[in-house]
Amino acid sequence: MPKTLTENFVEQFRLCKVNAGETVAVIAELGQKTEYVESAVAAARQLGAGVLVLHASSLSNPMLPPYQPDGREVAPLLAAAGECDFVVDVTVGGLIHSDVRTRITGNGKRMLFVAEPNDVLERLMGDENLRRTVEAGGRKLRAGSTLHVTSAAGTDLTADISGADLPITHQWGYVDEPGRWDHWPSGFVACFPHDRTAEGRIVLQPGDALIPWQRYVQDTVTIEVEKGYITRISGTGTDAHVLDDYFRAWGDDEVWATSHMGWGVLPHARWSAFDVYDPRSLYGQELRSTAGNFMWSTGSNRFADRETPAHLDVPMRGCTVEIDGVAVVRDGALVEQE
Repeated sequence: MPKTLTENFVEQFRLCKVNAGETVAVIAELGQKTEYVESAVAAARQLGAGVLVLHASSLSNPMLPPYQPDGREVAPLLAAAGECDFVVDVTVGGLIHSDVRTRITGNGKRMLFVAEPNDVLERLMGDENLRRTVEAGGRKLRAGSTLHVTSAAGTDLTADISGADLPITHQWGYVDEPGRWDHWPSGFVACFPHDRTAEGRIVLQPGDALIPWQRYVQDTVTIEVEKGYITRISGTGTDAHVLDDYFRAWGDDEVWATSHMGWGVLPHARWSAFDVYDPRSLYGQELRSTAGNFMWSTGSNRFADRETPAHLDVPMRGCTVEIDGVAVVRDGALVEQE
């Protein structure tokens, strides 16, 4: 029998090691996702933790400009969250690329973002096996020098990932260590290649995904990348025009930049999610995490001091991902890792 949202929050909070000696902060937007706020509060109380709710009037970014951030609520929000041990982000758009997130985790706080429908949260709950798989992928990235992605459709992209300081994102869906951020649910590993080093061509095929638009690609699109930036988008269908129009709308060179790159490892995540569910009810995490997908992104990269509200994640099927010539994903399927 399916669990209630509160029951799933309790299970998740146990994975995050919430205990009676802690205080939990729930960051939300006024009038939004109230059932998540109530379930997070109820779960914290069931585990004996103290809990407070921090409501901001709005923290989410729009899909299109104009966008003028109002930072007046940030300082008091950070002050309150800084007094807590565990921070739950249930805002609509998430604080993933926000200074709020980095300042909270930078102070050693655990932080979890929650956005998907209840049955997705339950079906894709993380565990130790998933964590080991993600960490193994991170070790391969850490030891590598060059990321090379190819596909039968014509993708041929390289990026410099050398050096012990390479920023790597490990997402297995829960946070049980100080200073860690994650997104429930999750199951992928990604890195931020050295800025301005990505070179080559990305060829999107029908069935690839565009997030947060929450839809599948309909037409073949060719994207040229030079020195880490998209320089040309071409194709005979609608998608090429729509992507080009979206980037141009911002009037900001930084929206054309490539950002993180990685692959999904979650075996229970299904590519069909955008058709099975109302896609606008999803945050797209299931597509990001599907085992064997190659996912790359545009725009924001805090490690390159690049902040822009325009950000796309693009999971792709059928790619081969190699690190220094050794495949971790081959034709869209995970290569067994040691």
